[in-house]
Amino acid sequence: MDKVDAVVLAGGGGIEEGAPVKALLPIGSRVMVDYVVEALKNSRGIERIVLVGPDELRSHYDQTAGFLFAEQGSTPLRSFAEGVGVLDTSNTWVMACTGDIPFLTTAAVDDFISKCFEREADFYYPIVKKETVESRFPGVKRTYASLRDGTFTGGNLLLVRREIISRCLSIAEEFVRLRKKPVALARLVGLGILWSYFFGQLTVPVAERRVSELVGVRGRAVISDYPEIGVDMDKASDLELIQELSGE
Repeated sequence: MDKVDAVVLAGGGGIEEGAPVKALLPIGSRVMVDYVVEALKNSRGIERIVLVGPDELRSHYDQTAGFLFAEQGSTPLRSFAEGVGVLDTSNTWVMACTGDIPFLTTAAVDDFISKCFEREADFYYPIVKKETVESRFPGVKRTYASLRDGTFTGGNLLLVRREIISRCLSIAEEFVRLRKKPVALARLVGLGILWSYFFGQLTVPVAERRVSELVGVRGRAVISDYPEIGVDMDKASDLELIQELSGE
């Protein structure tokens, strides 16, 4: 498996008092981002890990742990760019990962990276079928898009060729902003896509081609069998569910 660097986006507002960012919210005896970091550290596909967020991250982790640190930007993708900026250029690929997916496993990370390199592209984004999510996490609320290939939710990973990041940042930010608004996202990519989406005729390959045209680079969707990559925490009720499912 090819080695990639990982940038963990551990900024964002805290959901409860006492946590500066949600990645540092306590889940049992640990904080949320610990579970993410552990999954990445044990992956045979990850070389270096950059943690992007407030100074509390630096004090939380021992400086000898081998992590790199970067200040967060004004948006998630700007934070990603800040994280990439502290890396040297020895690796062609960088993976973005949010710090609020505590069920992430090493197997899920390895599987995603391995599947990415089965097809040539410039960036890869994981999607998970609704039935896969609900079989593992019954009752979890996610945003889904219904395509002819199935009903999918997006994952919280992104693998991208380092050299394209700066020139694709603006359009990528727009996609991220609309990622949980399927209709608005379809509108962004064009009337034909919107029409196909409304009538259930849009397929994953067609969506891939249109996104690639818009961004100017080749993008691929990777269907993952690991729903852990898509169960994140956006609100207090998500934290309650995470604590319940984790047994903490």
